[in-house]
Amino acid sequence: MIISIRKLKKELKKRLRTGTYISADIYPIMDKYMRFSLNELNLEIVNIYTESGDRKITTIHVEKAMLNLLLSKTEEE
Repeated sequence: MIISIRKLKKELKKRLRTGTYISADIYPIMDKYMRFSLNELNLEIVNIYTESGDRKITTIHVEKAMLNLLLSKTEEE
């Protein structure tokens, strides 16, 4: 798992009213989405890196990849 279930619960509960019930079924779904998102990010980092011709992956590659993904998400909306 990318983020522990405990961390998922803690972060989600911070945004909800006290006493809100959270079904345990949601955490595997959240984990699946995070794995998918991480895979997308990794693929985009590789694409940016490959296009650059650089010899190592740097924060610039990662930031460009993140920006590309964020922009593609906003274009979809």
